Amino acid sequence: STIGIDIGEGYIKIVQFQKTRKGYTINDYRIRAIPFKVKDNQREKEKFIKEFIAEFISQSRIKTSLGRIAIRGSGIFIFSLLMPLLPEKDLRGAIGIELKKRLPYQIDFANVHFDYIITERLVGETSQVFVTCIAVDNKVLDKYLGFLKGFGLRPEVINADADALGSLVEFIGEGQYVGVLDMGARDSCLNFYKKGTLQFAREIPIGGEHITEGILKAIASLGGNPSFEDAENFKRHCGIPMREEAYIDFYTDFGALKGNQITTAVRPSLERLITEVSRTVNFYIRAYKLEQLDILYITGGASRTRNIDKILSTNLKNLPIKRIDKLEPLKVVKSWFVTDVFRHELGIEEAVSHLAVAFGLCLHKGGKINIIPPREKMEQKALFLMFLTRTVFPFILFLTLGFYAFFYGKYLLYKIIIARLQGQAQKIAPITKEIESYLSVKKIYEERESLLKKAVGEQPLWWGILKELSNITPKEIVLHSLEIKPTSYSTKTLTITGEAIAKVTNLDLVIAEFTLNLNGSPFFRKANLVSTERDVSSSLPRAKFKITCELVY
Repeated sequence: STIGIDIGEGYIKIVQFQKTRKGYTINDYRIRAIPFKVKDNQREKEKFIKEFIAEFISQSRIKTSLGRIAIRGSGIFIFSLLMPLLPEKDLRGAIGIELKKRLPYQIDFANVHFDYIITERLVGETSQVFVTCIAVDNKVLDKYLGFLKGFGLRPEVINADADALGSLVEFIGEGQYVGVLDMGARDSCLNFYKKGTLQFAREIPIGGEHITEGILKAIASLGGNPSFEDAENFKRHCGIPMREEAYIDFYTDFGALKGNQITTAVRPSLERLITEVSRTVNFYIRAYKLEQLDILYITGGASRTRNIDKILSTNLKNLPIKRIDKLEPLKVVKSWFVTDVFRHELGIEEAVSHLAVAFGLCLHKGGKINIIPPREKMEQKALFLMFLTRTVFPFILFLTLGFYAFFYGKYLLYKIIIARLQGQAQKIAPITKEIESYLSVKKIYEERESLLKKAVGEQPLWWGILKELSNITPKEIVLHSLEIKPTSYSTKTLTITGEAIAKVTNLDLVIAEFTLNLNGSPFFRKANLVSTERDVSSSLPRAKFKITCELVY
């Protein structure tokens, strides 16, 4: 669960998101207008903001320690730089040199923290990259860090509202090159994104209060003493009349105003806003070599002014403009609602314009850049490790002791069983010795019985066989080996391998003579020549042979 906080000039917006398997769930959200009586009193304003956020956190249904906050105003700077393509370490140094030139002279660069992201690479003769850089005065950064920690929240993301809106643009996913006009109370910010990555941002010093001041002058012309709040209520309900409403009466507590009177009163602010938006859009298209902008969203509290989107569309031709004030561009939000929050659907329909930055903070990583300083990240890691040590170590110790107790119990149990078995073994030791003696005698008996069977069985006349072989073997034959294998219970086969060497006589005749001698002997029968192999490399006629025959018992 994550809490996103967006503190504007006119409203405080806070939303609580929880990431689920299917996306995100909005657990709770609050929007509260900053009273006019405390707007110009910094101390009272900060007190009001802290009380409101503390109230929200105490009443939230899901407790969390993660906080994300958007920063704007003095002390924060967003630059779009064209830099040479360098290694990361060198590029950061080059950006630092460029920032020194661009930052106001009264700001000490040593007290500035910055981070950047490469938004586009230009490959050509001179390789260059477009870089979006966000720089923040350390005093401002420490203020926001202390602000979050004061509520017991661990700073997870601190980001500029322009970059946070990029997460929302990426989630909506309409168009590759998208512009967002964030209309605040005292100024507006025009941001341009490529697939959700902030490429260019420019602050326009025209906001909702300038339109309210024009309406206040128109109401004051009726007489009486109207307040700024009266003009704000009129703007919220009646808005800015269109051309066809020029002669329609719009009623106030001080009388009726014609539509053209209101239009005349707010025209200077509107014309300046339209001019600045048009110039900025044209500059962005030329600088990034685009054909046109895919879409321009308008959001922020002032974007809820009636007809403001129609006026911008009429004057900024060929530029599709869409208001983020309904759930259509945020279809995923509708599925985020759970049953007990669904009753807020109509309220959030009206609040989406206010909550756009808070939504962007809570989606994904809350933007492409996170300007939490490295020392804070290291401190958070150290705190996280301490938390793990405090929580995990006792758990591991408990498990270790549990395993030790379990295995020690098993050890004692097995020790008792072994002692018992040893006692039983000692009791049966004499019987065991008798059994071993019996098995030894039985083995000897079986061996002797086998030898006896072999001795009394029918066997060849071995000495007669060898003598017979020496008698019937021709002098031209040399025997190499005699191999005897049983072919059945009463028959054995003799395999004779040898070599015939004849100077005059034919080798085949010598081998045939030997075969006939074997067949004619009373000790052999069924003599067969199995194979012969002549030695062609020998100077004398030479051949190897193999003969098999059966032994006669």
